[in-house]
Amino acid sequence: MAMDVVGWYVIVPFSVACLLSGLVQSLGTVWGLLRHYWVIAKLLITVVATVLLLVHMQPVGQLADAAARAALADGELEGMRIQLMADAAAALLVLLTAAALSVFKPRGVTRYGRRRQREQSPLPR
Repeated sequence: MAMDVVGWYVIVPFSVACLLSGLVQSLGTVWGLLRHYWVIAKLLITVVATVLLLVHMQPVGQLADAAARAALADGELEGMRIQLMADAAAALLVLLTAAALSVFKPRGVTRYGRRRQREQSPLPR
């Protein structure tokens, strides 16, 4: 039952804060929002992860309701338990991928990024 409360009042707000802070940071740093493919990949990962978290919270709520009614005895809702474990494993993989992108910053500048680099570099004489 605590998973439902922690999910809605801690994890979901932190997920939204992560998305918003990432947007603000990308707009305020040299990496930019659309200049590098790894930044775009991280943005997409964060958006998809936030949406999936919101979808994932539905079965968490159902499981919390069922637990409150003591319906988890003798294997009831086994499929939902497995789904929650699989979702948690997938979320861990997504977070590790986003962290790896942040640390290693693979090369690859978008067309917009190349154009911005040309505009900011001094013209050859």
